Amino acid sequence: MKPNLIVAAVLMVAATAAGAASRFDGTWRYDLGSLDAPKKPNVYLLAGGSYTCSTCIPAYTIPADGAFHATPGNPYRDELSVKVVDARTVTLTGRKAGKVVTEMTETVAPDDATATATFNDMTATNGVAVTGTSVTRRVAPAPAGAHKVSGSWLDTATGTLADAGQLVTLKMDGETLAMTTPTGVAYTAVVGGPEAPVTGDPGWTTVSLTRTGPDTLIENDYRDGKLTGVFTYALAADGRSMRTTFDDRLHGTTSAVTFVKQ
Repeated sequence: MKPNLIVAAVLMVAATAAGAASRFDGTWRYDLGSLDAPKKPNVYLLAGGSYTCSTCIPAYTIPADGAFHATPGNPYRDELSVKVVDARTVTLTGRKAGKVVTEMTETVAPDDATATATFNDMTATNGVAVTGTSVTRRVAPAPAGAHKVSGSWLDTATGTLADAGQLVTLKMDGETLAMTTPTGVAYTAVVGGPEAPVTGDPGWTTVSLTRTGPDTLIENDYRDGKLTGVFTYALAADGRSMRTTFDDRLHGTTSAVTFVKQ
């Protein structure tokens, strides 16, 4: 082959590779049943007319009187209302700037072993609400005289989640990754580049990306300059699923879940 033909062939291969779709490209769905939940329990106490979440970030104690009370330090709400419905059920309602943004009803099962929460999350800045249910498993009893929701609870893989909370779309152009969700969260960041802005999420301001291999991406999430979490996205050999691990730096927990390409 003549030298100019060799050069042309190399350029053609390079152009084809550059234009080829990344294996990360596509819309991915969160597989609820694949969740490897955090092993650190959530701890609540409802007693003496007050409700305490000692494992929340930041922790808080407010009156459980059905009225709204300030919960400073939470980027998604500034007030919370806790109302006792009956001996096994409570409702928690969050507000931000006077607008209701979260609603949750939690009920402890008759055997006291599990609790089921039904929630409506309206914190998305584009107005899309995410509804669903979650089930927690009791690992420590409620103190004597406390409401049944009190005690220590572990998250489980049991539950439901609306599509708006399950889907994420990725598009890789060279080493630039664009991420979007139905709730309006989005970023465009260069792998190995500087922190890039995140839009649509009050608790997530910037992101940076690194790569540890052709099929593994590391996403570092920041809030106002502080690292809050690290996601590792590892593609399966067939490119149809992606195991994602999450190192939650705020709560000191780890979890993992599988995303399936749609």
